Amino acid sequence: MIFNYICVMKKDVTNILYILMMVLVFGISTVFGQGNFFKYSTFYTSMTMNTSFTERGDYIAEDKGYEDVTTVHPYDYNLTVGLRKIARFDYEYKVKTWYYGTEKAVADNVTLGNAVGWEYLLNFSFIRNRGERFVDQKLWLRYLGNSCVTKAQFTDNQRVNLRYASFDTRFRINKGNWDFTLGGVFRLHPVYGVTPIEDFWVPGESSFQQLAQDFGYAPEQWVQGFYVNQNWYDVSGGDSVLVATSNDEFFNHYFGDAVATYNERELDKLGLQKELSAVIGLAYYKYTDKLWLHVWANCMPFHYGLDEYSFEYGVEEWDNIEWDAGVVFGSRVTKNLGMFVEGTHMRYWMKPVYEIKFGFNYLIF
Repeated sequence: MIFNYICVMKKDVTNILYILMMVLVFGISTVFGQGNFFKYSTFYTSMTMNTSFTERGDYIAEDKGYEDVTTVHPYDYNLTVGLRKIARFDYEYKVKTWYYGTEKAVADNVTLGNAVGWEYLLNFSFIRNRGERFVDQKLWLRYLGNSCVTKAQFTDNQRVNLRYASFDTRFRINKGNWDFTLGGVFRLHPVYGVTPIEDFWVPGESSFQQLAQDFGYAPEQWVQGFYVNQNWYDVSGGDSVLVATSNDEFFNHYFGDAVATYNERELDKLGLQKELSAVIGLAYYKYTDKLWLHVWANCMPFHYGLDEYSFEYGVEEWDNIEWDAGVVFGSRVTKNLGMFVEGTHMRYWMKPVYEIKFGFNYLIF
């Protein structure tokens, strides 16, 4: 009952963030836009399905024989819905007829866009991959002025367990191809850097079996000749459900999930944490027909936690520094040969998230 209530509260917080973002988008369009706020924006939706990964065969011994327990995944899918209005940089080309929403444009991560005014992205992806269901959500609203930039953002990247909402506002100084920004960012995020099982269980004070029983499992000893072992039952739901017929099977396949579930449940109880950070940004953008370079970096060196379980940064010299950075480089070396390097790297709360791609194209006439 308590766990279900916490899940409902967690969803309510997320829904509130959605509503606030939508209110911002439609409110600003009403006050300032007179219909122009959505001009040149694109609403998109797409559904992709494909055969899932075929797992290696897996077998277990049973009654002097064996049983095939190979995991067979249902098909993978990606359902994406979104709305976007982002000015393309000179090096970006719209080469396709349709926008699917699954594209990963590196330039979508920049703080300073290519046009003054309002820009936004609301992207929801509902994904199943190798049987695992997760959601990828990225929502942001940005206003870029000649001397300031403000951005409200909500990100829920369940693939890497990173979720946060932020409000970022800065002063901006532009000098030709260079941009310098300075300001502050307020962030709201789940508890990171805390492992509840470390506080709940002290090695030596209780056994793994006692810990498993605390998690809602019950053992039943059985004897066959001189061989003694245990069946394990899941009794957390009120009924007694057999999940394993030996200690080895239980501790290899079920105990780890029980620990992970406990950690998730206890972290949810702690709620969302608030944090203030100073932020410094630097960006450089240069484009010609034969060579272009776009580099940006945002650094947050100072933080102030507003809650009891705000993230505790380490004591090493670089532990308290967070950043997100990226680069887009391209060169048409000759009429036939071109090369590119694109990538982003971000580290929030000691969670590195990065992506890089590089290569070359050679056109054969």
